[in-house]
Amino acid sequence: MADHKLPWNFYPQLNEERLSTIAEELLTVLDQTYEQLSTPYDDNYTRGTCTFGRQRQMLLALCMSGKHKWLNLKHAGMDITFEIDAIPVRFFADDPESPKKPGFYRRNEVDQLFEPELEIPTLHRFVVEKPEFEGEGARVHFIGYNMLDEIVSKWTYGDERLAILHSTDDTPPEAVKIELDDIRPSVPEKKEKNGDNE
Repeated sequence: MADHKLPWNFYPQLNEERLSTIAEELLTVLDQTYEQLSTPYDDNYTRGTCTFGRQRQMLLALCMSGKHKWLNLKHAGMDITFEIDAIPVRFFADDPESPKKPGFYRRNEVDQLFEPELEIPTLHRFVVEKPEFEGEGARVHFIGYNMLDEIVSKWTYGDERLAILHSTDDTPPEAVKIELDDIRPSVPEKKEKNGDNE
């Protein structure tokens, strides 16, 4: 996977705190919906459509709440578009590296803030990536695409597998002695032959 610049390297208003606020809400709705739709009558279709609808409603409510002055609703249709401090954004549930959803790259009237560019992102998407395997967590990517629909910037939220632990000082950690229990191979017990019982 190629290394991409972070969104705030291009636009400071797309900072990690703001992106995390939205990404966390998207994942919370996804988790709650999957938890509720776990009956024998639910499948990927019922979960997918319900999750999209609930995430859309959450974004509408978040934009309308006035809680975040930097968040503004631009278009309330099914292709909901909101702004993060004047930068238009939409959201999809898709593969972040190879999106398949129709309209993923389509720009609606309020999704065209910038002139076409190759070096900077002119199209921004939150992409909810559902887990591949049971027990994995979902992730949210915030991706900026250039005019050729190539990824120029990318930030990921919710991926504990990529978390890196680092020391806060120059002191190396102390060695820890690991003690293992004595291990012996198991030997099957021999059956005793008893002529009287045969």
